[in-house]
Amino acid sequence: MDKPALVSLTLDDGLRCQFEQAVPILDQYGFSATFFLVANTDPIHTDGVKHPDWRKTDWSERDIQFFKGMIQRGHEIGAHSVHHRHPFLDDDPKGEAEGAKQWIESRLAVEIPSYCYPFYYITEPIKNAVITAGYKQARWGARDSYYTPQSFLDWFGVDCHQISNNENVGRWVRPDCWHVLTFHGIGDEQDGWEPIPVAEFARQVAELAKLRDSGAVEVVTFKDGADRLRGRDNAPPPPAATLSQ
Repeated sequence: MDKPALVSLTLDDGLRCQFEQAVPILDQYGFSATFFLVANTDPIHTDGVKHPDWRKTDWSERDIQFFKGMIQRGHEIGAHSVHHRHPFLDDDPKGEAEGAKQWIESRLAVEIPSYCYPFYYITEPIKNAVITAGYKQARWGARDSYYTPQSFLDWFGVDCHQISNNENVGRWVRPDCWHVLTFHGIGDEQDGWEPIPVAEFARQVAELAKLRDSGAVEVVTFKDGADRLRGRDNAPPPPAATLSQ
């Protein structure tokens, strides 16, 4: 019998809409997702690109407690740079990768093993900085790859599928394959890049839940999906590593 597919749901930029609109839907179905957060206190996603003022989390104490509760429920928090803006990414790749990791770990007191490249943008200096900072895997996109345990996989160049409206959810699922999905805005144009209406997000998650309940798919965090393909699928996922205070 074929092994179930693995699907990882990832959400970029730390946008407010994700926590207000997406998290309750994910929790309703018991799905764990990975949220790649920008490590600064700006209340607006200031990425140097002209767009509406997309609200983002600003790392207030309320945000921090919310993130800690998410982690306890099985969600993963990943890093998405300090500034999410050129020219910082090229001028100081070490500061962007290492600084984001240190910022988030110091506030959440958990290890942050996963990184997401802003703008899906990778150069050798940026990639090397992510490796040197101590991450275990990193995601970019979006060529829509499916990975098998036999795949030659660059753990610091994991591909993803950028989600759009009217998705055929069944196409996400291939037996014994890992597929990484990426969302940004959950709502409308005021909420983030390539927004998915809340009703459409709810539909996609509900259909994925039916596939989960049928045994066709298992939904895992980005970290756990990477661990499974490294040959750990017979072991239970480890708890979040707590840093010494």
